[in-house]
Amino acid sequence: MRIFGLKQKRMLLLLHSIKSLILLMGIITIFGLTLLSIRLVDPSTEAVFSITSSHKISDSTLISISVNNNNYINPDFNVSSSLSPQNSHGSVKTASCATVEEMGNVYGPDFGASKESLRVRRLIHHHFLINGASNVRKLPPDEFCRHGFVIAKAAEAGFGNEMYKILTAGALSIMLNRSLIIGQTRGKYPFGDYITYSNKSFTLKEVKHLWRKNGCVAKYGRYLVVRVDDFQKPLRTNILCSNWNKWQQPIIWLQNTTDAVAAQFFLKNVHPEMRSAAYELFGKPELNSRPNVFGELMRLLISPSAGIEAAVNSVLASGEDPDITLHMRMLMSRSLWPVQSALSCIRKAMENLEQVARPKVVLVSDTPSFISTIKPSLQELAQVVHFDYKHFRRNMSLDVSSKSHDLEFRSKDWGPAPRWVAFVDFFLASRAKYAVISGANRRVGTTYAQLIAALAAANSLDENSHTNPGFLFLSSFHSNMLRNGLTNQIGWGHAWNRFAGPLSCHGQPNQCAYTPLLPPGWWDGIWQSPITRDIRRLKMYGVRVSGLGTIDEEHLQSYCKSKKNTAVKVPVSSM
Repeated sequence: MRIFGLKQKRMLLLLHSIKSLILLMGIITIFGLTLLSIRLVDPSTEAVFSITSSHKISDSTLISISVNNNNYINPDFNVSSSLSPQNSHGSVKTASCATVEEMGNVYGPDFGASKESLRVRRLIHHHFLINGASNVRKLPPDEFCRHGFVIAKAAEAGFGNEMYKILTAGALSIMLNRSLIIGQTRGKYPFGDYITYSNKSFTLKEVKHLWRKNGCVAKYGRYLVVRVDDFQKPLRTNILCSNWNKWQQPIIWLQNTTDAVAAQFFLKNVHPEMRSAAYELFGKPELNSRPNVFGELMRLLISPSAGIEAAVNSVLASGEDPDITLHMRMLMSRSLWPVQSALSCIRKAMENLEQVARPKVVLVSDTPSFISTIKPSLQELAQVVHFDYKHFRRNMSLDVSSKSHDLEFRSKDWGPAPRWVAFVDFFLASRAKYAVISGANRRVGTTYAQLIAALAAANSLDENSHTNPGFLFLSSFHSNMLRNGLTNQIGWGHAWNRFAGPLSCHGQPNQCAYTPLLPPGWWDGIWQSPITRDIRRLKMYGVRVSGLGTIDEEHLQSYCKSKKNTAVKVPVSSM
């Protein structure tokens, strides 16, 4: 019995020791997981950025950003003050998120985009001087038959999206040192009733004719073949993995490039030659260089048709161009929230116009009721003009009035006005000398607004002036849009999409933010972070993106090495 009792006691002691050990291991595990969740939620949710700023921050100043709580709101946080080492201990304040205004501060009046935009203007001019239609059509047959082209094909759908297809082809022609073809449908250019295209580009019909005339097939055995790449098919596109400069096909067609992002994908191409060509056009992302590439391309390639120009001039009867444009995409909403935030943004724009006593403001909106709602309040601050198409129709007899092409099923999206009115509004708004403001009921900085601001900035940039004032692109957000930060700016066509991730504060008040004229294509800048949807989408392209937008370069290289290189080629007769 005694021996049995000793054995039982030893067994109980052993069980107690095992329980204590398990309990201790559990406590250590919980502590470790807690520490891990605080510090390493994402492999790169703690990142260090080197800051350069107009506030003369030291080059060694660093900011550590930890993203642990997407709902954190810091109303007293100010980017410029938090980045400056102002306390006696030399430490730097940190924040887990930023407001839209804080995110946009870097793109303010002192951003210095004018110098870069002038550089790009010279680059574009030189490219079309060499590769423009007037020069290329005079080449000897052997040179012409070796020459390459990029074709742009656009439908007459949404103007912003379709125009980006043409502008992306123009940008690609520069990167690849090829000539530009603008495709036609039944002998008409896209939006040909409203837009006049310059003589810098070819038509496909002319290229076919010159190909036959120069005997490219008979003499040199070079068939007019088109290589097609579809940007919106991530598993098939070669936009990141192939050296497009090595492609031998006479014509290249990059399809479905409906925003500013597609052309900037070449900034991450795995081939140094392609990246270098993209850097030359778009600037290096790490230097936060944002030249107005698409504005400068538009300035060279398009202008209003005679009828549209006459309508624009009828609004500007005095001959003076407007100072500020306010574009509001309301989608037929009668909400008053956007009105108040837009008025605040107008006041902010006017602060930079001290030399103008009473600025002239152009109003553009898809919703006529918005014009009548905001106009009385705005007239207290400025001279207000807008295009009244009904009044214009009664008093003018121009061809444009009879070519309305009304599409009732798109009236909620584009508004109730005839289609041609959008082009009058576009070219009228792009005459602004100092600022363009984009506001909305739901999403700000759409492709249409981006292109208005880009063309206006290009028109106002004087290459002969040594004191070019910084052109302002401002985004007006009302507080209801920012309850969950910028998470609703989900489309790649929206200027603020690259800022919509966890670094965007929730519950923000009304905001009027400086906005880049060239929307970011990646997440290389401070306060830029992706939403989950974009992380998943980029994964299909072979790009592994962290919670703060950091790209896993090694993974992309590995993906491209294993990716099957498929080339889709079609005869030009099928175009």
